[in-house]
Amino acid sequence: MLDEKTAKLILFAAVDPVDTFWQGEVLRIGAVNTYQKIIKGSAYLNISDFPQIRNKVLRANVEYLKSEIIAANAQFISSEDFDWPLSCQDLSAPPIGLVIKGDRKLLTQLNNSISIVGSRRPTNYGLSVATQLATDACKQEIVVISGGAYGIDTAAHKATLMAGGKTLAVLAGGVNNLYPFENRQLFAKIAENGLLISEVMPSVKTMPARFLNRNRLIAALSMATVVVEAEFVSGSIRTARDAAEIFRPVFAIPGQISSKLSDGCHRLIAERIADIATSLDEILEVITPLQLR
Repeated sequence: MLDEKTAKLILFAAVDPVDTFWQGEVLRIGAVNTYQKIIKGSAYLNISDFPQIRNKVLRANVEYLKSEIIAANAQFISSEDFDWPLSCQDLSAPPIGLVIKGDRKLLTQLNNSISIVGSRRPTNYGLSVATQLATDACKQEIVVISGGAYGIDTAAHKATLMAGGKTLAVLAGGVNNLYPFENRQLFAKIAENGLLISEVMPSVKTMPARFLNRNRLIAALSMATVVVEAEFVSGSIRTARDAAEIFRPVFAIPGQISSKLSDGCHRLIAERIADIATSLDEILEVITPLQLR
């Protein structure tokens, strides 16, 4: 008989995480029931991608899916696992599952974490701030979460590793299709000393739409999100809004008023989405419970 986690693996491989309908169905009625309704063939006829999803589900080979994940030196986890990050359940459409690669113990430390995100083309000021924040976070044994992209993400990951801390990268593609490719050595170090997380099977390639989708995971996994340099419209602003929507604290680093890379941070502050932060201490004053200060 099909168990819930196996059903989730099948659906995980069949459904693109950008399509939140199926995530909602799994949350509403469970993976086994969703799977059975798909197999039956008459329940979702009004859903546009149902024929493709049903075809994938019917052709799914569970052993093959498991072997693909094992071959990538990764693991598949779902809410049935003891170390599933419960913070993901705060999302309106939680992931059906996750593929992880690296130090799994980090999943139990996410209650002491921050995400640091920002521009792919930062100034030296932005790089300096991201590096200092990540370094200071390591001194407090705080897990640093980001998206592995160029710029601020890379600076945060590298500074954490240099300081001997723990960092987690949320990917927009599979763990075998790392993007950007030029960061492959960084990803390898993260897998060795931290954790890579993906919402797709290992061989799935990165697509533009998945960047916005993974941003919600960055927001959900961390206890607070810090934006360091962002243009008025950017993925980092989306991450900040995703965090605010699930009542996570959001912080923005102020910058020069003449810099376009400050526009996004100043917008978040002006719209009362983010608090101003100039140091990790200011962030900790907000997110640390009074009894632990």
